[in-house]
Amino acid sequence: MQKTEKKPRFDFEELKAAATSVNAKIRKNVFVEYFERFEEFPSYLFDNTNGVDERLAETIRDLQNDPETSKTMHKGLQALVLRLS
Repeated sequence: MQKTEKKPRFDFEELKAAATSVNAKIRKNVFVEYFERFEEFPSYLFDNTNGVDERLAETIRDLQNDPETSKTMHKGLQALVLRLS
C-alpha cells in the first residue's frame, strides 16, 4: 500500500498575516504556495471594495513580471485581474 503525501493543514490567521504582509517577498511566496495547492490566489484576504488593495496589486505585478511564473499561474492571474476589475 502506497502512502499518499498529505498536505499539511494551514492556519488561517497565519496565512492571512503572511499573505497581507508588508514584505513583498513573503506575500509573493505565500501566493505561489497557495496557488500550487488550490489553483487560485488568496485575494479574498484583502479589502478590495474600493478598488484593488495596493499590496495585492503589487503582488500581482511581481508575479506577472517574474520569468519563473508558470503559464498556468499567468492564466490564474489574468482571471483574478478580470474578476477584480
